[in-house]
Amino acid sequence: MRLTQRLTVPSAMLPKAWFLVLVLGLFVQLTGLLFNSDGSRYATQTYLLLFVPALILLFWQRLSLHTWRQVPGVLFLCLLAWVLASSLFNPGSNNDADYWLKIVLLILLYVFAVASLVSHKRAFTGLLVAVVTLVAVFAWLTIYYQFVVLDKPLGYAVLRHARLYELGWRGLADLKNPIIAGLYYGVFAVLLTYLLVGFKVRAWQAALLVVGMAGLLVYVLFTASRGAWFSTAAGCLAALLLFPNIKSRTLIGLGCLVVAAAVYLFWPEIQHEREIGVSGRDLIWGNWADRLPEFWLMGAGAGADLIFNFPNSNRGFLHAHSLYLQLWYEYGIVGFGLFVLLLLSLLWKGWQCRAEPLARLGLALLVLAMVAMVSDVYAIFHRPSPFWVLFWFPVGILLGVSRHDGKASLKQSAQEKPENAL
Repeated sequence: MRLTQRLTVPSAMLPKAWFLVLVLGLFVQLTGLLFNSDGSRYATQTYLLLFVPALILLFWQRLSLHTWRQVPGVLFLCLLAWVLASSLFNPGSNNDADYWLKIVLLILLYVFAVASLVSHKRAFTGLLVAVVTLVAVFAWLTIYYQFVVLDKPLGYAVLRHARLYELGWRGLADLKNPIIAGLYYGVFAVLLTYLLVGFKVRAWQAALLVVGMAGLLVYVLFTASRGAWFSTAAGCLAALLLFPNIKSRTLIGLGCLVVAAAVYLFWPEIQHEREIGVSGRDLIWGNWADRLPEFWLMGAGAGADLIFNFPNSNRGFLHAHSLYLQLWYEYGIVGFGLFVLLLLSLLWKGWQCRAEPLARLGLALLVLAMVAMVSDVYAIFHRPSPFWVLFWFPVGILLGVSRHDGKASLKQSAQEKPENAL
């Protein structure tokens, strides 16, 4: 079985009507969180515009075996199967098997939809431009409304206490939590970096992209989420390194200067962040390690809560504050092992397919997700959420890309030039 087996179904065979609906459905899934304060409305839109068309397409393509007949695809299916088996046979699982069957099916359809659209590079790029534009506009609107209309002060102490996570007007762009908001907007910062350095852009386009990037990065900064800071920085740096050209090298240089200036100007604030440390995560992780003999083999059950209460405090938590530890807690060493192998296989496939720009984008997004999952992501096996944009979206991209034969593509990659004009 070849790791980077080429897709056997040509793009022309994707029904045009279904293709357009999937594009609209993915647009709604990626950006609908900004418009829908009601989760049920967002779920309904996503079901009708994305999941139902993806299910019909999956059956039309006879389960799309070409998508899964690769090492990452097999590991992905094995991981979903293990999650479902845990819900059936582990008595500690939350919710019944029907619930987990629904979750597994939705994840399967989502990853399949993304992988199917990746083969249409121009349309997929157009989708990325649309979603990045919209999210960048919302980032600037949030900054304007919060700090101009509402006239909130910009002092460090205020920003550290009143962290950014919503527009603040009619429930728009309310992501409920600053950590989630920072990670969500960080994903689009990586996408915008890809558009800036991966394509030939005119001066006015580059200027608009820089303005959009400024809004996204300021938003992430004002969430005061260090996990979002580091993961966004890692993802953007990975994108710049994977597209070695004059623009990326210039941006790396400018980024180093900005970081050096920030360290000099905000040294007291940086020292305060260092004193805060990991915000009690060390105690939660220590509790996880103490309980490891209880669950290390088979896990505590799908969706099981890892309950921890701080000593001499009413504060309590229901998860490990690290996705890696939480997955091991819920699904045991087998589930954790399958997850790690899936990550490694996706990294390997992305590297093998690095002549394809979308493979490099997928790698950069996966780097962001892998850093974020160290301390901030609490679940990926649940109903559609911002964490799907963070993790399952790059999984779909990397499953959908393929390595093209021929010297032209390899020569173009070696010359380090963008593929097309934006």
